[in-house]
Formats: sequence, C-alpha cells, structure tokens
Amino acid sequence: MSGLAIRTDSSGRSGSAALAGPNPVVAGMDGTWTATFRAGSTELPAGSAIAFVRRWPSDWDISQCHSPGQPGYTVLSFSYPCRHRWRTRRSIEWHPFDHVFEIDLLDALPPGAEVTMRFNSRAQTFIEEASPMAVRVRAGDGEWTEVEQLVVEVVGAAAHRGVLIAPSDAVCGEGFELAYRVEDEWGNPASPPARPAIEGASVEPLPDLPGVLRWTARIDKAGIVRLVAGGGLPAISNPISVHPTPPARRIRWGDIHAQCLIGCGARTIDAFFRHARDFARLDFSSHQANCFLVSGPEWKETEEVTARHDAPGKFVALLGLEWSADTANGGDRNLYFPGDTAQITRCSHEYVDDKSDVSSDLPQAEDLHAKYRGTNTLIGLHVGGRTTDLRRHEPTLERLIEVHSTHATSEWFIFEALDRGYRMGVTAGSDGVDGRPGASHPGHQAVRNVRGGLVAAPLTALSREGLWEALMARNCYATNGERIRLEFTADGKPMGSEYDAPIPPALSIAIEGTGPLESVEIFRGSKPIHSILLREVGSLLSDRVRIAWKGATAPGNFSRARMRWDGSATLSAGSFVDAEGYAFDTPDEGLTLVDKRRLEWRSATGGDWDGVIARVSAPLDAVLTVQTAQISATVPVGSLADGPTRLADDVPLRELEISRLPVDLGPQSWIGQFRDPAGRPGWNAYWVRVRQWNGAFAWSSPIFVRLPEKVPR
Repeated sequence: MSGLAIRTDSSGRSGSAALAGPNPVVAGMDGTWTATFRAGSTELPAGSAIAFVRRWPSDWDISQCHSPGQPGYTVLSFSYPCRHRWRTRRSIEWHPFDHVFEIDLLDALPPGAEVTMRFNSRAQTFIEEASPMAVRVRAGDGEWTEVEQLVVEVVGAAAHRGVLIAPSDAVCGEGFELAYRVEDEWGNPASPPARPAIEGASVEPLPDLPGVLRWTARIDKAGIVRLVAGGGLPAISNPISVHPTPPARRIRWGDIHAQCLIGCGARTIDAFFRHARDFARLDFSSHQANCFLVSGPEWKETEEVTARHDAPGKFVALLGLEWSADTANGGDRNLYFPGDTAQITRCSHEYVDDKSDVSSDLPQAEDLHAKYRGTNTLIGLHVGGRTTDLRRHEPTLERLIEVHSTHATSEWFIFEALDRGYRMGVTAGSDGVDGRPGASHPGHQAVRNVRGGLVAAPLTALSREGLWEALMARNCYATNGERIRLEFTADGKPMGSEYDAPIPPALSIAIEGTGPLESVEIFRGSKPIHSILLREVGSLLSDRVRIAWKGATAPGNFSRARMRWDGSATLSAGSFVDAEGYAFDTPDEGLTLVDKRRLEWRSATGGDWDGVIARVSAPLDAVLTVQTAQISATVPVGSLADGPTRLADDVPLRELEISRLPVDLGPQSWIGQFRDPAGRPGWNAYWVRVRQWNGAFAWSSPIFVRLPEKVPR
C-alpha cells in the first residue's frame, strides 16, 4: 500500500469494518450503502479520528451530512454517545487515497463501540473489479492505522453505443479479426445486444469477449472499405485499406500512457492490459505508473505482467514508467524500455515505504538525461499532473511529445516545442487513471476533462522491435480517439524524417476519415501556412446551425485547463426545431433545455471543442443570441449565409464559432498536395492537422526539412 504515515493492523486490535449495500454495483447508479467501524480492544480517547477514504480517480459522490436529498448525503450514528464533528478534505499526504471523509471524536469511544456511516451516492462511472474505500483510525494524536479496505465490484451499465473496429490495413482474401465493441454511456463494457449483421465482408463468428463480439472477416476487393454493423446499435467501422498483396507497413493503434492500481489509478495491471487488448482493441500499450508510488515488488509485478501480455503478431506490451518530478524539477516524462526488465529509477521515494534504494533517485531532469543518455531508452514528454518543462530537453532520448490526453487537447505544447526548434514525433493517449487504456472517458470530470486519444504508427511487424523502430523514427501520428487514417510525406519521405532539400518540399496528404472531413491545415512550425475547407464552393447550406466553442483556462493539466462554458442560445423570432450535442465528452455535459426559442447546456472544455447543433426555422432578420460563461455574441440569422461568425481571445485561449452547416457535409476521403511558397532557410517543421465535422481530430508528426540559405522560389 502506498502512502505516508499509515500502518496496517491485521490483528484487529485497532478495530474492524464492514460494508453493506449493493454489490456488484452498476457504474453511475444511485444507491445506499452502510459502512460500519467497530472499535478494537482499547479505548479511543477524545481527539481520536476515523476516516473513510477513496482513491484519487474515484468519482463516487463526496459524502456530506448537511443537505438531505443532495448527492452524497450521509447519516452518522453511534452505538455509544459521542460528540463528534465531520469534514471532507483532499489528502495529498495519503495520495493516492485522496478523498477523505473524516470523523473527529470529541469524546472517548469505548472498546467495541460502533460508528455507522449510511450514505447515498452515485457509484463511480468506470468499471473496477474491487473499488476500494479504506477505513482508517487514529488513536489520540498517534499514527493513522488502516483497519480495512471495503470493496465493491463496479460493472458496466446498459448498452448505449456500438463501435465497429477493424484493422487499418488488410489483404484481399486474407482473414482478419473484426470486433464490435459495446459501451455503456460511460464507455464501459456493456452486455451486447443480438449479434448484428455485417455488411461489406464475409464473416464467421468467433467466441465473444466481455462487451465484445468478434468475427473472422474477409474482403475480396482492394480499396478503401468501411464495414457496417446493423441492428439496434448500428455502427460503421474505421476505414480499412485493403491491399492486393501484403503491404510493407500496416498502421497499428495504441495507448502508451496510462496507469492502474500500481500508481495512482484503478484496477490491476493484468486487467489494464486485458482491457487494452480485448475491449479497446489496441495493437500496443504501455503502463506508466508515477515512479514515486511504485514499490520494488510492484515494479517486479509490472515487469512480469508486461512480459506476459507481450505477444508478437497479436499485441505489443511495452515496459514503461513515468518519471514524475514536479515541473520545477523537470516535469513528467514517460520512459519506455525495449526489453522485459529495467532498473526502476524514481524522481523520489515520496510515497514508497522502502527507502533502501533511495540513492538511485534521479531528482532533476538533468539527472534523468545523464542516466539514460547513450542507452536504448525512449522518452515522451506530456502535459500531465506535472507538465514537462520544455526548457530541459535531451534530443537523443526525448523523441515524442503528446498533443492530447484526458487532461486536455494541448496544441500549445507542440507549438512551444517547435518554436524551440525541437524535432519530435506527435502522440496522443489517455494519461488515464481509470484502468481503461485506449477507451478512457472523463466520467463526472472529477480528475479529467475529455475522452482519451490514440497514437497510430505504421509498423513493419507487430512486435516490440517494429514498434520501437517506428517510435524512435517519430513515424507516428495522433488522434483524439477516432481511428482516422492519415498518410503524410514530404518528397516521399515519411513522418518524422529529417533531411536536406534544395527547394521547399512537395507535401503529399491522404486522409480516410471516420466521418465527413471538415478541414485540413498545413503548418510550418507553429504557424499555419495553408488551409483547405473540404466543402465544395457554392454548396447548399442546410437549416442546421452549429454553435461551437473551445478553450482552456491555462496551459497545463486537467484542473488548470478546465474552462466552463455553461450557457444558452435564444432566438428573437422563429424557433429551434430540434437540437443535439456536438463533441461532448461525458453524459454530465450536454443540452439541458430544448425549447422553441431557447437552448441551454452544460459544458467544460480542456482545449477541445464542444457545442450544439440546432435546426433553425427563423426569418433572416431574426436575432440569434449566444451567452456563455466565456464569450457571448449576437448575430442575425441571415448573416450566417455569408460565413461563420468567429470570436476568439488569446488570454485565456478560447473561441466561439457560429456557422450554418452544409446540406452535404462533404467527403470522408481526401488526397492533396502542397508546396510551401515561402520556406525559410534552415530547418522547417511541416505537419498536418485534420478536423472532422463530428469533432474528431488527427495530428501528424512533423517532417523536418532543412533548406539552403538562398531558397529557390
């Protein structure tokens, strides 16, 4: 068990505890539970305390005793008269057991007396085989002692959405595994409905997995194919490039940044990798526990379980650890190792009880760089709990940088790295603490803001060696969760390349979306140099109006980035015929009122887009007024025919966009070329950002091109 100043009493002298109530419990459901603490064999003197504590990622309701009928309402009772007080607090010293409901005893409590806590709560929104609540006691002003961990199993709720997942590359006539993932509204595995019919391929059923139906599928014709699952939860697969012969590389998908109980997260590391492989349908993953939480036995378990799940040709498990120093000391960095074992090197032993190897600590980024420089080690930089300080950089090791996670969409991080002249590949992941790599969702947004992302890499082989070669070469790209197919080259050279060129390169882009494509933007460094709106000029506009917003309160982790956009839209005349949400990340967000003249919503962003799409029936001189906690605007409905209205601020970074959508949202496929008319002498970093109409994004890794002092035009 991690934590400071806590000892465990297995003798029962300090007391015992029990929990009664629903078990298992459905994720997000309302329920009532009773937790009972029974004092041990010695009196608890006045000034003692009892604490009921949940782990960091938990989004169970916080207990409170003052507001009946509100979430978390709790009733305390004592078998022996005892004056007391209660309080809730965040306990950094007990991390990752952070959420504390504490009862302070103003009178003594005799041996065997019971304290009962009856609480109403919504269960946490993510599945967990054993969701813990620790019961701790402090006698007088002594040390805290853990007497019990009370656990319940949390299971998925009703089926809400089907996701059809296929490999991004296949070969004519060769079988591949097709999966239909069934999610509840929180993104957990749910019981599948009847097996859907599959259109576009010949299929043969395979045994089911929890929340997943599977087939062996075959496609006999080369080209881009999107399969369709019919039935009550219809779904369209990600695009599949079907090749006449086996391709040299196949695009593979992964999440190489998340953690479980080993660290500050939830679920076992075995459940972590099984979720990645079986439910999220990833090709590769890495477990990244905060180093200052990992004990020696836990690191050995990490090595053993990672090695056990690595299966060349089927699934790649990459050994890893997050070096988690404060930003002032260098900030979070993801370490990746190519083999089955590696020495654990921490930034500190802050939450590790065994201090015998404290001399191996690497407290500063420079210490980390010195330790691994010249070794076969890979480091990724990210915006996390302790954002990487980009001023401290070792280019031979630090090859990757993360643009999106459940914390936020953090394009500013890429821009700063490129402005500093760094040459890095772009990734995305979950940075999840819910034990659901590749399919992490923010729930009640207690500790995260947005849906997790994915990293894609074209591999010569599905193996550690193939993945290592691609990541070291920066030949990878990122999405905010969709399996968009993106190919980007410069003069025929792939993402991540660096080379000299006599003239600005010919950039080639090929995109296959998971929905209609909205735009493609080409960047040189942090500056956009060309934008393509993927809609035919003069295309008809529909009666649908999209009101969308994005922003972050500050650069950094989920708490710094979170920006509230609760607001409304009203019409002076006419009506909203209907409305739907756009790119919301959790059921806690979305429309709360749809009326003839008024819409209301809840929303929180972390650098990502949210919004609503409404069908509007109104005269051209009707006025649409949008009011939010960040930006408000008033526009005549008729003016939207001339183009979107956009309002933006730099500090903090935020934007409101009001636009009429076209009748035909446009293509799902696009191929284009571009040559920079103004390439600069020296190094130029060219990269691409793709936006879909449904709010999905993809970001390529840059290609680094060095142009001569006099660039021919």
